[in-house]
Formats: sequence, structure tokens, C-alpha cells
Amino acid sequence: MQQTLLHIQDEQMRPFTSVPLERLVINRFWEMPCKWTFKMKCVQSLLAKYVSENFADPFAGLYSPATFRNDIEDNRNATHKMDALDFLKSFDDKVLNGVLFDPPYSVEQCLRKYTPRFKGTAGRAEYWSKCKDEIKRIIIPGGLAISFCWDSTGIGKVRGFQIEEIVLVCHGACHNDTIITVERKGL
Repeated sequence: MQQTLLHIQDEQMRPFTSVPLERLVINRFWEMPCKWTFKMKCVQSLLAKYVSENFADPFAGLYSPATFRNDIEDNRNATHKMDALDFLKSFDDKVLNGVLFDPPYSVEQCLRKYTPRFKGTAGRAEYWSKCKDEIKRIIIPGGLAISFCWDSTGIGKVRGFQIEEIVLVCHGACHNDTIITVERKGL
């Protein structure tokens, strides 16, 4: 019996990933944009479905449901106040059930927020790549990475993660969608 697959290709039409259709969930919601991602109702429903104890969030803001919450800003509901990459590096190997990865979406946002504190490294591609390498290292096999961005890159197949769900949150014609990927780390 041949398994039906959804083939996702990159811009040069090379196969990027193959996901069994019966396992991939794609949902689309409309919701007003909100500075606090975790305050959106559709995001709260998604997190209630996946987030358990022993999750970390390197960019927690005010409303993260993670057990270990980090934010460099004052007056946040955070358990740690440090650079996101240093926060991720502070965990031992394979100790977390999951990570919520909701960084500032644009390089401009990062440079405006982080340059004065971290010498301009946050927001650059190599910084995000290092964060994703650390996320791979600290999540247990079978654990989850839930990423929020303007693209569906997530943590990635190259790091041993498989997409299980994609959520598109439309904010109307004048705003970019929020794209959420739920990925499971291989065993």
C-alpha cells in the first residue's frame, strides 16, 4: 500500500520535506494583530493542546505559558533575564519537553531592541541559527518546538525535527500573517 504524502518544495522546486497527509494539520484563523502573541485566542487554543510542564521560552514577554521564561526587558513575567542564546545554553542536553520560539519577527525589530544590549548580534541569521542549534540540543527526543514567525522555517528537518502542524493567523490585508509551526524532534 502506497502512503499518500504532501510534498513541499523549495523555490527551486526541489523536494524540501515529505509529510504523510494523515499526520500534517494545517489550520488558518483570522484574528486582530496583537503585540503579545500568546494573548491571541487561536494561539491560546494551540498552546493548550501542546504545551506541558518543562517547556522553555527564550523570548517570553508577558503571557508565555512556559515553565522557564526568559526576557531581557524589565517588568515581564520571566524567571530569567538574559540574552536568549545564553538562556538556551544554560540548559543541560535533552532536558526539556519543548521550547516556544517566538523571537522578534523582523531584523529591524531585533536591531532596535537588542543592539544596545548585545552588540548587534541578535536578529542576524547566524544568531537565530545558533538559537535553533541550542533548541535541538536541549529538547528530549519526541519533544516539541513551537515556532512563531512570518515564515514556516521552524527549527528544521536538518536539525531532526518534523512538522506536525502549521497554523496561519491572518491579521488582515495590512499586516503580515503570523505563521506557527509545531515540530516534533525525532527519536
